[in-house]
Amino acid sequence: MDANVNAIADLFGAITLDHSDSQGPSKFGNNAEESEQLGRMSLDAGKYAEAIAHFQKAVEQSDPTDVKSRIDLAGALEATDQFSAAYRQYVKALAIKSDVTEPHVGLADLLKRHGRTSEAIMELEKALEAEPANPYFNLKISEALRTSGFPMRAMEYAVNAVVAKPDDSYLHYWVGDLLTQLKQYPEALQSLRAAVELSPGDDFLYLRCAVVFWLSDMKVESIKAVRLASDLEPEKHVYHGLLEELLRATGQDAEAELEVERARQMDRFDEDQVERILKEMGFDLA
Repeated sequence: MDANVNAIADLFGAITLDHSDSQGPSKFGNNAEESEQLGRMSLDAGKYAEAIAHFQKAVEQSDPTDVKSRIDLAGALEATDQFSAAYRQYVKALAIKSDVTEPHVGLADLLKRHGRTSEAIMELEKALEAEPANPYFNLKISEALRTSGFPMRAMEYAVNAVVAKPDDSYLHYWVGDLLTQLKQYPEALQSLRAAVELSPGDDFLYLRCAVVFWLSDMKVESIKAVRLASDLEPEKHVYHGLLEELLRATGQDAEAELEVERARQMDRFDEDQVERILKEMGFDLA
């Protein structure tokens, strides 16, 4: 084996398989840590059956009170749609160690995927009780509540997430999107502005601003926001299709004609996206 490979493996504590061995690498790690690492490597390589086998071995090798390997096993089982088996592993993890939060989040994801959103929220609330300032847990509850049709309740947790992690652009976007749904456009623009300031290179955020500007009857600003999005991603033809429609809607036909050639390069997916955005902006496309 190349000496440099060994040196790097030693530096980062990685498990390196020596392919010079005619009998091949051993199937499992010598201890739980090695088996877990092999499991993660198998997951990264898309070898899910191998990953599950490694995590199962790690569970056997672990201290009976350690649930980390069991949680990893549950995640691998979930990734292969073995939901019942994953559910059992999360429950076992909680039975062994009731103060860990990861199994509650895993159970919530499983329950949500099966339409049991209320139960999913209950699991997330248990995780949040242990870590009330965790922005991820607050966001997950907010998402579940919004999916269930409770945007006002979702807002409470979304704001908590922002307070816990004010430098996260996505969290500000999420609050802005909720406020847009609630038709609180001035407040939505404030949150979206915060998101843009944190991630000025994200064209999607400018697109979301464009929607709210239009709904706020700030059409000049809306068109400007779409142009900024297009400047960031000039190869996205969807922005030219959207600009053409917005410019025509504001009587700027000459400028709209400048967008026609690029707009014609939209594929069906782009056309559907433009239609969805225009409907959100209140256009009657009947």
